[in-house]
Amino acid sequence: MSIKEVFVRFMELLENRFRKGTFTTEDSIRYTFFYCLTSYSSLDPADIILEYPHPVINNAEVDMYIPPKTGRAGLAFEFKFDRTIPSGKNAPRPQKAGKIFADLMRLSLFSSQEDVNRYFVYVTDMEMAQYLQNATNQLCDFFNLMPEQMLRVDKAYIDKHSETFVKSAGSNINSCEVTCRLSVKVAKEGWLRIYEVNPLATSM
Repeated sequence: MSIKEVFVRFMELLENRFRKGTFTTEDSIRYTFFYCLTSYSSLDPADIILEYPHPVINNAEVDMYIPPKTGRAGLAFEFKFDRTIPSGKNAPRPQKAGKIFADLMRLSLFSSQEDVNRYFVYVTDMEMAQYLQNATNQLCDFFNLMPEQMLRVDKAYIDKHSETFVKSAGSNINSCEVTCRLSVKVAKEGWLRIYEVNPLATSM
């Protein structure tokens, strides 16, 4: 089974989870994806490394890494689940949006001597979906990418946003192409986006 088919299985399980109203955290998202990788592909649990030390950025990790084997490229994943906190004490939305791009940059800078495909799995609810689709925030071109559409993200793209966003995105900026691989609505108030990240240069 291809990675795209794994994405579809993940979408189906996420839809079922949200429809049942099961309490969900970012770890729940990661472990559901882990289940899909090990159940619907040739990967064995022993192939998968969680919280793998980043090979370029000091004191950083990627959420999931599968080293390459003969005939198969490696895989690196970052996951983010933005949800409204019941207490209402949510981080400012520009800050949360900037952290999305910090994750994209972390993947863009994930380099090794080996062939690696890099994916960002993003799940959100109404709060951030509305913010990212608001044209005044200049992020529609990212959030509304359709499958196989691509967006170039570089320092100029980051810097055109608010000071809070830029600060949250961090200093590890590396030019990359972000290609949508899956864009769907899940359940009543959930959005799932999966992007592939391809670095254009390594600036560190």
